Amino acid sequence: MHRVMSVKRSLTLAAAALALGTTAALSMPAMADSQPQAGAHRATRAVQVPDMVFDSTGTADLGGAPQGLGNAFGGRATMKDVDGKNLGTAYANCNKDATGTAADQVLCTSILKFSDGAQIALDAVIPVPKPGADLKDFDAIVTGGTLRYEGITGTARFNPSSVGVYEVTFS
Repeated sequence: MHRVMSVKRSLTLAAAALALGTTAALSMPAMADSQPQAGAHRATRAVQVPDMVFDSTGTADLGGAPQGLGNAFGGRATMKDVDGKNLGTAYANCNKDATGTAADQVLCTSILKFSDGAQIALDAVIPVPKPGADLKDFDAIVTGGTLRYEGITGTARFNPSSVGVYEVTFS
């Protein structure tokens, strides 16, 4: 009976060691072959994300604009590089989180879908100015990506240039 227990324990330890060794072996080449993004706090295997412009003018909100707290809505924007070349489409799902006198606040999850199929996921708390109020910049948390952006983390800085148009930089 002791022999059966020791065989079971040996198999369990061997399986754990194999899993740990496989994980380490698979992780090493990916880290060695990748090009990390520049940035003081960057921990990623992804390539550098280009600066871009998001333009949501002329696109209707999906599900309507947020009227009350907790109301969900969606939107989209075209993504272009700084030279005006189309990069893809940004999709957002948001919930109105707070109302204010100059701006409301929404919590959004977004997917940036590039023309080649690569994607980047973002989460952000966004100030939505009321008519006549100043536009505000904000940061989004980069939570991951696919294909050439696999493993990406960091921040996306959104700087408004006009209503519905933002210059976006990644760090």
